[in-house]
Amino acid sequence: MPDSSHKPNETRPLTPQDVENFLPPTTTGPLEDSLPWVIEFRIVGTVSTIQMQVSETMLIGRGDSAKGVYPAVDLGAYGGHTQGVSRQHAVVLVKDQRIQIRDLGSVNGTRLNGHALEPNIEYRLRHGDELEIGQMRLQVRFVVVPTMGANDTMAGAAIQEIIAQTGNGQRVLVVEDDASVARVFELALKHAGFLVTVMESGVAALGIMTDNMPDLVILDLLLPDMNGHDLVRLLRRQKGGEHIGVIVCSGATGGFQSGKAAEAGADVFLGKPVSMEQLLKAVHELLQRPSPH
Repeated sequence: MPDSSHKPNETRPLTPQDVENFLPPTTTGPLEDSLPWVIEFRIVGTVSTIQMQVSETMLIGRGDSAKGVYPAVDLGAYGGHTQGVSRQHAVVLVKDQRIQIRDLGSVNGTRLNGHALEPNIEYRLRHGDELEIGQMRLQVRFVVVPTMGANDTMAGAAIQEIIAQTGNGQRVLVVEDDASVARVFELALKHAGFLVTVMESGVAALGIMTDNMPDLVILDLLLPDMNGHDLVRLLRRQKGGEHIGVIVCSGATGGFQSGKAAEAGADVFLGKPVSMEQLLKAVHELLQRPSPH
């Protein structure tokens, strides 16, 4: 509870309970450390993004080899020294199956969504938050990457809390041979309200399209039996496949691959790692397009 001895316009450090009360409950939920995630820090005002595989402890600060300081998130190369970033400024850690952040008594402090954090106290860190490390502002994103070993129960619990239901039973076909990525996509789409079928090969996907054309297809380019571009072309030749939404989601990024996908007939190209908000936004927009008929 706010301290009544403070004036209304006076800045005071925020307690962990204040953070829980302040943040909308739908902004995000817990992120399980067993999921194939990276944490992404986008430096506000620049095009720079720092990505780190989620691990138990991730130090944020400025690297200094003379003092033996090697942060996992090194802001020194991005002007951290002039923006008040301490060598060992804050730490992000996985605790009780949640992502937490703790200021390490830094000189210029840490702020979460505009509110000062008490040093050495852990606060919940959520997808969509904004951190201020000294004067440097970082937008926080959790992004799925193709890593094996996701736990279905934990994944479902995490995804269910962070995804709003936008679908209405539309049928989505996911063609992806990486089992962990396919499972995370499937869970996310199901929690968003879609009926999901997963196939790991192009031939199996074509069989589904022939028997029961889905409303939308999400596919990788590197499939075990064919190139994803060829699968898109074959889909477009199928009866009923001329106008359905097609999203290519691939680690083979770059303008050339994006152009080739568009040339083959894909509507959207997303590079891996891809955030769930990017994927679901693309799905929603394609399914909301007016029917050509």
